[in-house]
Amino acid sequence: TRLDFDRAHQDLENQPGQPGVRDRLTGSHLLEYPAIADLYSHPRIMDIVCEMLTDSIPWVWQIITNRYSPEHPGVGKHSDGFKGELSSPFSRQSMAVFLDDIDEESGSLTYVPGSHLRHFISRDDPERQAPTQTDIEKGEYITTKLKAGDVVFRVPEVWHAVRPIHHLRRYVTASYVARERLSAVMTERLGRELKTRLAIPLDQVPERLQPYWVW
Repeated sequence: TRLDFDRAHQDLENQPGQPGVRDRLTGSHLLEYPAIADLYSHPRIMDIVCEMLTDSIPWVWQIITNRYSPEHPGVGKHSDGFKGELSSPFSRQSMAVFLDDIDEESGSLTYVPGSHLRHFISRDDPERQAPTQTDIEKGEYITTKLKAGDVVFRVPEVWHAVRPIHHLRRYVTASYVARERLSAVMTERLGRELKTRLAIPLDQVPERLQPYWVW
C-alpha cells in the first residue's frame, strides 16, 4: 500500500512532500492504484462501517489519501460535522488506515470521547443547538498511539485534532453515508458528487466497491 500511495502522490501532485504541507488526493483517479482502492471496500472494514450505520450497503461518499510532511504544525481542534446543523445519529462514518506510526510525540490524533453526540438530533432535547467552535476548543482531548497498519473508525462529528508532526504521516481514508438518513447539507453534496460519478464508467470501479459506489 505504501508503494501505491507514494506512486499516486508522485503522479497526481505537482510537488508532493513539501515540509509543513498536507498533500490531499480525492476522487476516482485513486481507483487506478489497486492497493489503495482495495481498502475502500475491504470486507473487515465494511463489516464495521455497515454495523455502525445500520446499513447493509452504505454509500462511499469520499475516497481520500492524506500525506503530512514534517515539520508540520498539526491540525487545530475541530469537528467534521456540518456547521450549524444537527444530523441524524450515526448517519456518517469514516475510516482511516494509517501507513506510519503516530504517537504523542508526533502526529497523535486527539479527540473528545462522546462529543459527536452533541451534534445529533435528540427527541429528548428538541431545543438542542449545534456546538460552536468555542465549545469545541474547550473539550477535554485525549491522545492516541497507532502503529502502521492500524485502522481508525471515527464518527465524523467527534471533536478532534492532530498534534505537531515530526515524522511522515500518511493514511488512506474514506467517508461513508447511510442512504436513508441524509441531512440537508449531505443531500446537496450528494447531488454534486453524483454528477461527477456519472462520467465514470462502472467497469473502471473495482467490482467489490461497485455496490457502495453507485446510488
